[in-house]
Amino acid sequence: MASYPIEIRRCRHVKTNGTQCGSPALKGKELCYFHEQNRPVPAELYLDGETYCDGQIMLPPFEDAYSIQTVIRQVVRLMLTRRIERKDAGLLLYALQIASGNLKMMQAEKAKPTQVVVDPEKAGETPLGMTPWSASGQGHDRDEAEGGESEAQDSPAVPTSPEEAYAAKSMDERVAKTKNFEEKGWVRPGEFEEYLFRDGPDPLLLVKGRHLAASEGRKRPESADSQTPDGQALPSGSIQACQARNATMGGRVKPAKVGTLAASHSSQKTR
Repeated sequence: MASYPIEIRRCRHVKTNGTQCGSPALKGKELCYFHEQNRPVPAELYLDGETYCDGQIMLPPFEDAYSIQTVIRQVVRLMLTRRIERKDAGLLLYALQIASGNLKMMQAEKAKPTQVVVDPEKAGETPLGMTPWSASGQGHDRDEAEGGESEAQDSPAVPTSPEEAYAAKSMDERVAKTKNFEEKGWVRPGEFEEYLFRDGPDPLLLVKGRHLAASEGRKRPESADSQTPDGQALPSGSIQACQARNATMGGRVKPAKVGTLAASHSSQKTR
């Protein structure tokens, strides 16, 4: 758990759900920068034709689902007691719907305490790529959010699988690769046009399947050559393995030929 300098105070704002804000308070104040700018405010209500205020509704900062839910409850209560026009209630509910949709973005952009400004007058002194203040109490820390964004922009993520690598290719890259395979004979005539105009299968995926089928076809004879009739593997380079390979390739030596060679060998010995 990170520890911060004792002089950096915590914002005293209590959220609608009862939890305290976790951001640092501004120097010499009790609230953080956000809650100093967005305090709960009462909004007066006027019925149509009324010149005097007929009621009010408290609008908290729309910072979480609880604050939005609280305002929705107030709007429903005012509608049931006929203290708000239906048109105004509809506009309020629509604004709450927009606020609710922004909550995910607010959570994704949530800053760390050291990234929150505590002294606006010294904000201009913050070096580029550093936080406004340091957790150690001296100087500045490296701003991980800015570094992460720049690194992500400079070096795009490397695909982790062939499927992701294929999906990351642009249409121009796919067309160029398809044309290259077509020249080599891996893509058959008409397959590319079928893919473009008639929603046919992707030629690159067909080439991938043909590559796999060809490699599997090459492996089968090799595995069959190195096995005995009962399915046991033969030692590589042995006489039996060579004889089995010659038999599968149609290179068996005929018995007559073997006899002729033996007779020739014996005659040479006699001489």
